[in-house]
Amino acid sequence: MNKLKQALVLAGAFLAFAGVGQLTVHADTPRVDMVDVSNHNGQMTAPEFVYMRNNYGMKAVATKISEGTTFHDYTAPGNIASAKRAGLYINGYHFLSSTTVAGAIAEADYAVRMAKADGLPVGAVLAVDIENSYQLLMGSRMQPVATAFENRVRAYGYRSTTYTGGYSSSVSPAGEKAWLAQYPYVPTSAMKHYSTEHAWQWTSNQRFASSLGRFDASILYDNFFTAGTDKDVVVPNVTPSKPVVNKDTSAIKKFKNAGNRFTAYKSFRVDKIAYANGMWQAINYDLAGGKDANWTANGIPLAMLDNVTRGNYAATRVGDQVKFMRGYNYGTIDQYDNNSNGAGIVEGRYGNVWYNANSLLAK
Repeated sequence: MNKLKQALVLAGAFLAFAGVGQLTVHADTPRVDMVDVSNHNGQMTAPEFVYMRNNYGMKAVATKISEGTTFHDYTAPGNIASAKRAGLYINGYHFLSSTTVAGAIAEADYAVRMAKADGLPVGAVLAVDIENSYQLLMGSRMQPVATAFENRVRAYGYRSTTYTGGYSSSVSPAGEKAWLAQYPYVPTSAMKHYSTEHAWQWTSNQRFASSLGRFDASILYDNFFTAGTDKDVVVPNVTPSKPVVNKDTSAIKKFKNAGNRFTAYKSFRVDKIAYANGMWQAINYDLAGGKDANWTANGIPLAMLDNVTRGNYAATRVGDQVKFMRGYNYGTIDQYDNNSNGAGIVEGRYGNVWYNANSLLAK
């Protein structure tokens, strides 16, 4: 994937990915669901991506964003814009240099700054690319490092996973689905390597009549790389850090005095709706604390809501009145954030959702 380090690749790091080596791409190959691109491929254009989409059924692109804490891939902004114009899902990746948790966090902060400047949408994947030989030799000791990077970019609203070689998959966090590379000598459509993961990168030798050079191609096994993006949401500017503890707001005090219990029986308006983080979600500006809402933090899964306006058998639209379904309309608050006057509720399998405490009180 990282074409700037071909000397290292040829020295052996990426040979672990390739297995016995790869001859060529022929007619009977695995699907080309996604290609990843970088400055090695040059600046990609929308017509090139359209050709790949129309002739190969390609769904997504992953573009290199950055490397370490100083290298920014100059092709990323144009690749992102071209993929969007071609109607493709766009994701990014960062080539990791570090072997420490602190270093991974610093690289993640840099990667997010670059991704935001490049226009990578919130909810897109910003993967961590681990393929340096000194990292692969660490094996499972790299897992906390990969986890630190992934957790950091998630704090900004991106999603993440680890890209690495199939034979070095121990660097990927335990229990996590990864994006693994391994290149058979003769790849065929019957092959479904690493089918329990998000994706298998099966070649670095894919060619297209529309473009010069060779491309890395992957088959996708789920919708991880084709879901969760919202082009209208802005990535937060502030680097996540330990919040300064302020005194409880009046609304938070009321919840605490009530034993952290809440009820939310009243209806509210759907101000935004999007397919984000693998599910349809709604946002109400009052409950989210403003229009700068974040789908990861403030999005309410539609599966938790009853549609008051049109019932539950028609698609929910912006402007509809909805209310929490029974079972979600009462309970206890799990977290508070004094700085934002936030009340966090763990909504079962949907995870933690943050609500404005004043608005939640009024419901």
